[in-house]
Amino acid sequence: MSGEDVCFVRGFHLKVVRGKVFSFFLSLGFIIGVVYVVLLINLAQFSSNQTLYQATRESPNLTCTFDYYERLLDEMGKERYAVLQVVDFIRLYQNDSLPLDKVIVILRHDVDLSPSLAYKMADLEVKHGIRSTYYIRTRGPYNILERRFHNWLKNLSDSGFEVGLHYETLYYSNYNFTEAERLLELDLNLLRSIVPVYTVCSHGNAPRQKHINYEVFIRNPSLYSRLRIEGEAYLTVFKILRQLKTSGVIRDYVYLSDTYRRDIDWIGCLRNASAGEIIYILIHPDNWRTRNK
Repeated sequence: MSGEDVCFVRGFHLKVVRGKVFSFFLSLGFIIGVVYVVLLINLAQFSSNQTLYQATRESPNLTCTFDYYERLLDEMGKERYAVLQVVDFIRLYQNDSLPLDKVIVILRHDVDLSPSLAYKMADLEVKHGIRSTYYIRTRGPYNILERRFHNWLKNLSDSGFEVGLHYETLYYSNYNFTEAERLLELDLNLLRSIVPVYTVCSHGNAPRQKHINYEVFIRNPSLYSRLRIEGEAYLTVFKILRQLKTSGVIRDYVYLSDTYRRDIDWIGCLRNASAGEIIYILIHPDNWRTRNK
């Protein structure tokens, strides 16, 4: 091979190598460009979703106001409804004496954060001649032994309302079932030192818990009799509702909850119900405001 041939081969080889390197970087640049565009699109979609989510969460709630609650109480006060506390519903079912000729409304409140809003809600119910169930936390952000709250609980019970325990002992025992039962008895005795307690209601401490607080009763049903509890607001009530519907005793039942401040046509749901149907209502006083913002 001549010197020119060697130079040619080397030159050709160098061009090939350069060509491959150029092609490699060109391909790499194309891939990077595609990835960048995809990321931009996904980022735009994510931003759009975030905006939509925020707009949904921040959108004005038209029903969770005390003005609306008064109108709801006006509706419940009509002759076609029988408004029951949780314990009354359980007792009437056990005695086979539910007023099935009316629309049955089970009215329950979970006082999670603010007693002051519960005061206002109970006052409105007294004004409209309605008595409901209030579930009270003993491990929450308020103190049930504080004078005003202590007196309010006693007055509430003396006025014909049901006061129950909004328990959360499985969560606070770090899901130790034996410890949770011990704490549950302590909390019951504390609340019972102020008012009678007949039913209890599981509190949801977090959206995703290892165990739901009411699982202490599923694991150990003897707790009902040992702690002199007539029922649990989820386990007992929904078991009864399912039995009533399956057996054909009632046409249907509906569960309405203001959790996450859902905007519900509460009054419309009541008006659309027929005699022999049951509406189970959960209202958190903390979710209701004096007026729309």
